Amino acid sequence: MKKKIYIFFLIFVVLINNVFAEREDPKVVEPISNKNFKYSAGAVYSNDYNNWIGVITVESINSPKYFYKVPIYSISLDEDLETDVQWVFINDIEFKDENTIIITNEDNNVFEMNIDTYEVTPVNVETQLFAFDIKNFKTRPVLEKIKDQIYLLFEKDNFSIIQKNKKYKYTGIQPEKKKLKKIEDVVFVAESILFQIYGEENIKNEQPYHISKYKNKWIVTGSLTKECIGGVFEIVINADNSQIESVIHGE
Repeated sequence: MKKKIYIFFLIFVVLINNVFAEREDPKVVEPISNKNFKYSAGAVYSNDYNNWIGVITVESINSPKYFYKVPIYSISLDEDLETDVQWVFINDIEFKDENTIIITNEDNNVFEMNIDTYEVTPVNVETQLFAFDIKNFKTRPVLEKIKDQIYLLFEKDNFSIIQKNKKYKYTGIQPEKKKLKKIEDVVFVAESILFQIYGEENIKNEQPYHISKYKNKWIVTGSLTKECIGGVFEIVINADNSQIESVIHGE
C-alpha cells in the first residue's frame, strides 16, 4: 500500500513540476544571408488568439531598409498551463541550396522555405499547425481545415487595417499592372507613389518599412523614428495587379 502511495506521489510531483516549470533560454540562432537579404529566426505571440508562431524575418541589408515576417509553424496554446513552457523556438536555419532554407525547431519538426516565393513546406510532418497537448506535455500536429490556414491566422490582424483605410482610397495615377510576388517589387511600387505624395526624404526617414500581407493585399507601413514628424504612412497594394487601393499618413 505504501509503495502505491509513493508512486502516486511521484507522478503528482512530476505533473506539478511540468505545469509550473520555467523553460530554459532558447538556443541563439545566428542569421544567414543571401544577396541583399538577411534571414533571422524568431517568434510572435498572439495574445488575442493564444497562439505561438515561429517566424523567419526577411530583412533587406542595403537601402531601402524593410522587413517581412514569414510564418513557419503555429502552436495553439493550452489556457490552463503557463504559456512559456509551451513555446517551441526555431533552433536551426541553414541553406539547402541558393533558393531554399531548411528550418528546424526544438521539437525537431523540419520545414523548407523558398526565399523567392516565401512558400513554406513541412518536411517530416504533414502540417504547419500544432496544439499543445497537456496530457503528454508536448505539441501534436493539427491538420489544416482550409488551405494556407496558418497565413490567415498570422495575417488576421491586417484585415482591420485594410478595412479602416478603405475611406482613404487612392485616386492618383496607378503603376503599371503586374503581379507582385517579391517584397523588393512591393517596396519599389510603394516608394514610387509615396515619394510623389509625401516627399522622398520624409518617406525614407520612416525606414525600415514593415511589409505585411492579407490574402492578395500587400500592406507597407513606415516605422516611427526620431526623424519622423507626426505619424507614419500606410499603403495598401493589390498583389494581383500592383494597383494602389489606399494611402494614408498619420499626423
